[in-house]
Amino acid sequence: MIIRQMNQNDCEYILKAADDWWGGHYSSDMLSRWYIHHFRETCLLAEENGKIVGFIIGFLSQSEPDEAYIRIVMVDPAWRGKGIGRSLYETFFERAGSLGRSVIRCVTAPGKKNSIAFHARLGFMIEPQEQELGGVPAFINYDGRGGNRVVFKKVLDNMSEL
Repeated sequence: MIIRQMNQNDCEYILKAADDWWGGHYSSDMLSRWYIHHFRETCLLAEENGKIVGFIIGFLSQSEPDEAYIRIVMVDPAWRGKGIGRSLYETFFERAGSLGRSVIRCVTAPGKKNSIAFHARLGFMIEPQEQELGGVPAFINYDGRGGNRVVFKKVLDNMSEL
C-alpha cells in the first residue's frame, strides 16, 4: 500500500466513491477541489495497486498553532479491517508533527460506536461535554446545523520520534 498526498485530480474519484463508501448519498461540502488545493499537505490517499482504497482530509489550525484537525476519513468497505484507516491516521500524525503540531482533533457521531472504539485504539481521548447521548459525552449542535458530535483529542506522544 502507498500513502501519498492528494491532488485535485483525485477529487472526482473520491466524490463518486464517497456515496458507496458512506453507505448512502453523501452530500457534504467536506470533499471539494478547493479544499484539496488549499490543504494539500494534509490530504492523503491510500492506494493499493493503483486503486484508491481510502483517504484522509485534514488541515493545520490557523487559530490554534499547535493543533491539526482531521475533517473526514473514508476507507473502501471492501478494504476495511486491513489497517488502512490506521495507516492514514498515523501518516497524518507524522505529517502534522513534522509541521510543528502536537495536538490532533477530530469528531464522529455519537451513534457510531465502531468509530468511537477505533479512535480510542489510536489513543484519542473523548473531550468532556456537559451532555451525553447514548452514554457518550457529546457536543450538541457541533456544526451549528443540528449535528451532535463526539469530540476527540490526541496529544502526540513524542515529537522527536516523528
